[in-house]
Amino acid sequence: MKRIIVGIALACASVPAAASEAVTMQFACSAPDMAAAKPVQPGDLAGLWDALMDVGGIPSFGLLSLGMMGPELGGSLALTPGVVVVRSLKVDGRMVAMVVASNEGDVRFNGALAGDGKRMCGIVDYHGGQKVEMIMQKRPERRSATQGGRAG
Repeated sequence: MKRIIVGIALACASVPAAASEAVTMQFACSAPDMAAAKPVQPGDLAGLWDALMDVGGIPSFGLLSLGMMGPELGGSLALTPGVVVVRSLKVDGRMVAMVVASNEGDVRFNGALAGDGKRMCGIVDYHGGQKVEMIMQKRPERRSATQGGRAG
């Protein structure tokens, strides 16, 4: 019995070390087919997006929350270091340009939407010149029973 407990303890102790090792991540989005893809409107991007950045081989996970604020998109991006405000998000065809606030200054994301409009891939440009790959996947929209559209 003691051997089993020791084995479990060793396995648990080794997980954090293994989880922090650098890994090779793939940040490939299929190139948008401009002719086949329907135009994207800013409202199409509203919702929750799971985010993943490759910071020196270490994955950094987060959540992008977007909503319409008048005619423009606004929201927040929550990553491991903290939550930042989305200052602007512009869509030009399938290209996306986002600016978020940080304590050190604005951080920019430039990327492209996949053909279905539910994935963004691009590069984050930090103020010090560091460039980091980022990919975001839109979560499916959840509808409540009251939004089911039943006629009464």
